[in-house]
Amino acid sequence: MIQVYRYDENLMFIEPMLISQKDEEGNYVIPSDCTTIPLPDSPSLFKAKFDAKKQKWIESATQEEIEAVLSSETIDDSPVSQLKQQNALLLMQLAEAQKQLQEQAETTSNLLLSLAEKGVL
Repeated sequence: MIQVYRYDENLMFIEPMLISQKDEEGNYVIPSDCTTIPLPDSPSLFKAKFDAKKQKWIESATQEEIEAVLSSETIDDSPVSQLKQQNALLLMQLAEAQKQLQEQAETTSNLLLSLAEKGVL
């Protein structure tokens, strides 16, 4: 499984996504509206836009937009905010566990089929 970064028709960042689908050669199938190039950590971007020619993320926010965000920024450390963060983490862990369970079920099915074909079962 790999993480890719989805963008819209204007190449503006939408969301990170986990990709597990592989082609017959074992390569990950990356959707056309995604890239494997991560957004920069430092400096982080206010309005990330993917530059397809340079193959990197760039800042598309104007200086006024950046100043507006910085001037109105408050740290939300409320219990509701903490619960939202914990919920998001738990949802990611649940998705990973479900994926692993599905892979184990497929492996078990393949092993049982192999044993049945050989007359062991």
